Amino acid sequence: MDIKRGTANRRKVMKKYIESADGKFKYQVILDFMQNMPEEYKYVPFCGNIAGGCCDKDGNIYCGLRGGSFMSPLPLSCYIVLDKDGNFVRAIGSGNIPGMHFGEITPDGKTLMFADVGANRFVSLDLATGEAKTGLAPVHQIPQNNVNKNIKADFRMHDGLYATEPLHEEACGGSLEWYMMRAHMTLGEPFHNPTDIDFDSEGNMYISDGYANCAVHKFDKHGKHIKTWGGSGYDHFFDNQDTPGKFLVPHSICVDAKDHIWVCDREKDAVHVFDTEGNLLFYAKGDLGQPSGVDANKDYIYVCGRGGYLTIFDTEFNIVAELGEFNGDLRAHSVACDEEGNVYLFPTHANTEHQVIALKVVK
Repeated sequence: MDIKRGTANRRKVMKKYIESADGKFKYQVILDFMQNMPEEYKYVPFCGNIAGGCCDKDGNIYCGLRGGSFMSPLPLSCYIVLDKDGNFVRAIGSGNIPGMHFGEITPDGKTLMFADVGANRFVSLDLATGEAKTGLAPVHQIPQNNVNKNIKADFRMHDGLYATEPLHEEACGGSLEWYMMRAHMTLGEPFHNPTDIDFDSEGNMYISDGYANCAVHKFDKHGKHIKTWGGSGYDHFFDNQDTPGKFLVPHSICVDAKDHIWVCDREKDAVHVFDTEGNLLFYAKGDLGQPSGVDANKDYIYVCGRGGYLTIFDTEFNIVAELGEFNGDLRAHSVACDEEGNVYLFPTHANTEHQVIALKVVK
């Protein structure tokens, strides 16, 4: 008698799709997109994890590997470059950067700048030579009462999952103490554990300073500080008052095709949009899955939530698609997109089973 066995890895013998209700957005979901990895990177996320990523003009994906873990000091931090099919191309910028967070390629395509959270700086990575050096680290004074807001991150975890909306639309992690602590934050100078960077059409830099500050900073293309805006975005939970334009945790930032500045406010479950002078243009709040990352191409803005949601906006601030489900497969820490509309999610601690999830456009 011939005895058959099922396939141990069902992902190899199936395809998964996700589609918006109107059918306009349809993707094939590839949960394990990284392929043909060298031996030293095969044990991610147990040794290191992909903090975030971005795409270049050719559609290659740059994955920021935050090196080491409690299990091993290796591999060292670097950017792993994948082609459109997820195949390993190269690793660049290897070094000891445990505070690696989000980054973006400069408009000239020559450099990748990314946040080094603990060192209060941005690293400039030469894409041709792989040389990594400090690119932006202004002198600052620590404002009174500012603390590292990430210290209470574990309060968001419930039964091994990061619950994003324990108080319904209020994504505060279920901790009134968190809210009260944020009420006493003061707006600080650059930087206090910065999180992300992006560039407008004139080369100006916009930075979310989110883990121990509540600010967006604007610099010109030469690194001169132009202005800062934001402030503590404490929500008055019991009297239902909100503070659009002020932040709890400005975790990610993106400049869209019209030079709108999009800021994901993770713990507030909100997205703020500003013009290049810091004037508030648009605000979305609630049921966004604790928005953690944002990226844009010429047509759309993609906001990922660590609770499993992907929300797609157009440049007129309309929500055009809402994908994913609470604590589902799309839980992510960061997001990147290319000009063809393909989307890449970087789960990190929100979904440790996967490190790069691809949503490939189905035409």
